[in-house]
Amino acid sequence: MKLSAFFAVALITLMVSCEKSNTSVPTTQCTVKGRWIDPLGTALYEYTDSLRYTIYQTAPGQFGTIADAIPNPEKWWLQGDTLVLKTGSNSFKAHVAFDCNCKIMRLTASYNGTTWTNNLRKEGVDTTICP
Repeated sequence: MKLSAFFAVALITLMVSCEKSNTSVPTTQCTVKGRWIDPLGTALYEYTDSLRYTIYQTAPGQFGTIADAIPNPEKWWLQGDTLVLKTGSNSFKAHVAFDCNCKIMRLTASYNGTTWTNNLRKEGVDTTICP
């Protein structure tokens, strides 16, 4: 009987932890640095310490390296939970939140009264597990 109770508690713990894996994670526990794929799956953004490179796919689902990026990467930095991207003489700002154990980066911005959200996913993430 004690063994059955142990397995029931273990199963409930596993189910609860799986549910929490798809919830938002504080920005301080995740990092923007890395390779992130756009929602259409056609561009990859590689964030280094201070630059964002744009790399287009070389074949369906495959992306090159920084050497294959388009010229003139943009400077970026975080101000709290806001990502600032310097594009030429303009700056773009978006609120950053992470989901799915830091595998989805949600950027939310407003422009001229319209708010939009762009979900980037880490390279190699299965979209059926982390939509």
